[in-house]
Amino acid sequence: MNVVVYSGEGTSRISLAHTVRSLRALVGQHYDVMKIDAKGLLTEPWEESTALLVIPGGRDIPYTKDLNGAVNDKIRAYVEAGGRFWGVCAGAYFASDRIVFEVGTPLEVQGSRELKFFKGECRGVVYPGFVYDSEQGANAVEIQLNKGALAHGEKLGFERTRVYFNGGGYFVDAEKYPDTQVLAWYSDNNNDGVDRKAAMVACRVGQGFALLTGVHPEYDPAHLDAGNPEYGPSPNVVTRLLESDQERTLVLRSLITTLGLKLTHPDSEQGNAAAAEGGANPTLPLGAIQGIPDITPLYLASVHPSYTDDLMRSLKGLITTEGLIKEPNDTFQLIASPQHAIPVHTSTISETAEGEGEEKIIKNIVICADIDSTPTAATTPHFVMSDFFKHLQHVRQQDHRLKFGNSLLYGEVVTSTQTMLDKNFALCKSLPDGFVCNATIQVAGRGRGRNSWISPPGCTQFSMVLRHPVQARHASAAFVQYLVALAVVESVCALPGYEDVPLKLKWPNDIYAEAPLEEGEERQPGAPPKMVKVGGVLVNSNFSGNEFLLVIGCGVNTTNPNPTTSINHLIRYHNKVTGKNLALFTQETLLAHMLVKFEQMYDLFLHGDRTGFAQLEETYYKRWLHSNAFITLTTMTPHRKVRIQGITLDYGLLRTVAVDEQGKDIVGEEFRLQPDGNSFDMLKGLISTKS
Repeated sequence: MNVVVYSGEGTSRISLAHTVRSLRALVGQHYDVMKIDAKGLLTEPWEESTALLVIPGGRDIPYTKDLNGAVNDKIRAYVEAGGRFWGVCAGAYFASDRIVFEVGTPLEVQGSRELKFFKGECRGVVYPGFVYDSEQGANAVEIQLNKGALAHGEKLGFERTRVYFNGGGYFVDAEKYPDTQVLAWYSDNNNDGVDRKAAMVACRVGQGFALLTGVHPEYDPAHLDAGNPEYGPSPNVVTRLLESDQERTLVLRSLITTLGLKLTHPDSEQGNAAAAEGGANPTLPLGAIQGIPDITPLYLASVHPSYTDDLMRSLKGLITTEGLIKEPNDTFQLIASPQHAIPVHTSTISETAEGEGEEKIIKNIVICADIDSTPTAATTPHFVMSDFFKHLQHVRQQDHRLKFGNSLLYGEVVTSTQTMLDKNFALCKSLPDGFVCNATIQVAGRGRGRNSWISPPGCTQFSMVLRHPVQARHASAAFVQYLVALAVVESVCALPGYEDVPLKLKWPNDIYAEAPLEEGEERQPGAPPKMVKVGGVLVNSNFSGNEFLLVIGCGVNTTNPNPTTSINHLIRYHNKVTGKNLALFTQETLLAHMLVKFEQMYDLFLHGDRTGFAQLEETYYKRWLHSNAFITLTTMTPHRKVRIQGITLDYGLLRTVAVDEQGKDIVGEEFRLQPDGNSFDMLKGLISTKS
């Protein structure tokens, strides 16, 4: 499921950055937090795969220009059908029945609005001094909580806390409207309980739910510039926010839970007890406040020392006079051995062109001369490099031609294995064919379209460099994504005894599984099994000389049963229902099996009988989900219903044939389709061709 944050015209870059970062920190292991613009909201089938839609702070007028009409109709229908909505500041004004803003000033805005999730008026600003695109009107305002209306509010050990404010409104007479609960009031405007101004409200909308906040509980003061003179003299706005930041975090977690979303780190009993006792510093589970762990060192090693020596000669050509490898996206420092001191670098935060906060830090690469010098399980408990190399050699069965995985770069916590290779072109060009970068946790993992997430431990995730010859006309690079996905499935299901483990392929590049039945659950006769995603593939391409320089990214849930299921969970269930005793996979064994299987398939694809993917077509169809499935082409007017036949052998396009109302083929009406590039579920029968 996705958390979708609006990023179109009018959104504040700062508000968007804080919103996305906070949500990824709090729920990123359960949901893909992605941005979407007005066109995406209008044309993409986002509703059924979205757990929460957020409109962050910014400017209400541009929102009305881009979203009024058809987009707002979709948003309202989504919420009324059971969806969740969060409007922050300008997003809250926009989602009310009426806005009254800065009356009598050059900034005045008045008028009715379409969504009307709050059936009354949102009036602002509550605190004077607001200036667009400025922090002059920023304030650390105190809010009084309605603990009885908040999820787990009774466990909070405080009644009031401070949060960031800049231009927000209050919800007039909120207590008088049905299906509306006040979650917090502006306590500085309390007037002894008379005419209290509601700062946050929750509104029931059909079967759904809307949270509207005039304040910004998502703003993390640790990422505000305390030196900005617009925040005032010390103790300034940032200082006051930092003093109560643990309480703000607890309130934000409560709001997320009130919205019905699952937190990455549920509150521990210890943390709740400390807060309930009114402690000044309520504790939370490890990592729960920031939610995003610190980047750890990267370790570089090879199956044989000579490969590391060759690699180091190549990398030294990139080192600057400062002793760093400075690339467009990342900066690296080489550490000669694990025995050398590893420097501690200070991170900086910059904003991307898309308006998202991006944390930058120099990444240390520790060189391991041989397998024996790689980190032990005590240092990297989730992945032991020496075990991987031993498994790799065992799975290869003395086939010395195989090279994928000969050199490996591993980090326990990284930004993104894909980004470190794909966005640093000179570094990528200097790496050998089959070089692999893997990690236990990615704090900015990349997927198709807008997908980005914080990946939890338990996922086998890696990126690999592959040089694909342009002149191989029989072997289009478009098939590489199919080969990798097929290799994932075959690395499990081709093993003796594992043939019936229910892993499948979803076109174009996802790995799905038949979800195991829960205890006491029974499948209705004739009902299809529930299919859930357990992995995916992403291939990025650059052209270099006479070859494509591909960076292949792959992630497969190996051991973690959340949020869907894992390969080991499938094996345990298979053992239970069949009486078998199949061994489970470790991260090291699965990665070794996948790399060897992919290299064998790729070698056949490229160097076999020169028929390319035709040599693997039968195996591919054996594993995929779509044989004779019916879908709807939404790019045609009127929409056309078609039946999937397969994929073309030239460029891997989806082959379909039009069908009539009875589902019978219409001779001569065939369509070839390519993936639409969106981030939403195409199994719902919606496929659009690219323009």
